[in-house]
Amino acid sequence: MRDAAVRPNVVTYGILVNALCKASRVGDALRVLDRMSGPASDVRPDVVMLNTVVDGLCKTGRIQEAVKFVEERMRSAHGCAPDTVTYNCLADAFCRVRDVGMAVELVGRMEREGVAPNVVTLTTIVGGLCRVGRVGGALEFFREKRTVWPGVKGNRVTYGTLVGALLHANNVGVAMELFHQMADEGHSPDAVTYFTMISGLTQAGRLEDASSMASSMKKAGFRLDAKACNTLIGGFCRKKRLLEAHELLGKMKEDGLRPDVCTYNTLLSALCKAGDFLAVDELLGKMIDDGCQPSVVTFGTLVHGYCKDGKIDEALKIFRSMEESGIQPNTVIYNTLIDFLCKSRDASLAIELFDEMREKRVPANVMTFNAMLKGLCDKNMPGKAFELMDRMREERCTPDFVTIDVLMEWLPAIGETERLKDFMQQRAPKRMTS
Repeated sequence: MRDAAVRPNVVTYGILVNALCKASRVGDALRVLDRMSGPASDVRPDVVMLNTVVDGLCKTGRIQEAVKFVEERMRSAHGCAPDTVTYNCLADAFCRVRDVGMAVELVGRMEREGVAPNVVTLTTIVGGLCRVGRVGGALEFFREKRTVWPGVKGNRVTYGTLVGALLHANNVGVAMELFHQMADEGHSPDAVTYFTMISGLTQAGRLEDASSMASSMKKAGFRLDAKACNTLIGGFCRKKRLLEAHELLGKMKEDGLRPDVCTYNTLLSALCKAGDFLAVDELLGKMIDDGCQPSVVTFGTLVHGYCKDGKIDEALKIFRSMEESGIQPNTVIYNTLIDFLCKSRDASLAIELFDEMREKRVPANVMTFNAMLKGLCDKNMPGKAFELMDRMREERCTPDFVTIDVLMEWLPAIGETERLKDFMQQRAPKRMTS
């Protein structure tokens, strides 16, 4: 451009500064700005370009530099007053680092300087307050500023943020009120807001309202996805309304949605808790027929369900079938079997499984050791218990109050007080020595 005697103008510099800031090269953008500000330049930066640099500094985490830039360069050097965009960039940056107090202070400065806040300002502060758990403060700010800021009423994002935060705080009534207010003001809820409502209402146990919201979502032209269906199914299962949960499974298939492993695991868990193992077998068959492979969670659910119902042999069959499915049992599944085997006085098989864990490199945790120690105590097998205590030490597994409780009740009764003291001393934290 220079060779062709074409002088760069403010648009040229603006394109360059914008591109550098987007590439996180804010230092280079500042150097371009310095060149514009030099005595040889007849082009001066405008507010758009300066705001681009403020935004670039904020997005690269240089918030204090951005504040200094506004005061020293934007105001003083270039005589350019910060506008709504400037303040919004700064407020958003402070909210992202959870310094909402500073963001609110900036909004106050805007008002004092006569800079008009907009819906972005409102949404930024509402989101920042919700992020730090000040949901009541966010709702108060929203309601207050809607009355004092002309034309600023909030948009779909503002309402969606508040609704989600209120549901998370279990304030379902106000969330519902805002959801309807949002629609009344002409802001149609999007799929994310609908899902937030379905999830929050389900979590609060308001299943009829959640189902109604799902119907409204469909009428609005949105497709209920597997995640939303799973949420509803989980809600009905928690309330032991299994018939309705199964009806939802049928509706999923009718709507062309493929149930996933989470869908089946939720239903299987509920059926196990209800003790309906005929239905468990039937659903497991459907799961496999649908081409949905059982996961380690599926097997863990079944093992726990059968154990809890006293069907240890069935639980062991399922456990052994995991190898055929190519799924490695995890610590939780081993712990479940070991715990129930010890409680059913079959400590020898529990010991086999415990040893198998080491062979297969499945880590034992304090719950594993506690289950084993309780079983060995019931069987009065101190020799094996001492081996376990040594192994806890080797594997740096810290005993909890259950471990100590079992050993303190058992070992002194069989004349092993010294061994207990030794174990306790080795587990106690070492004192600092001067």
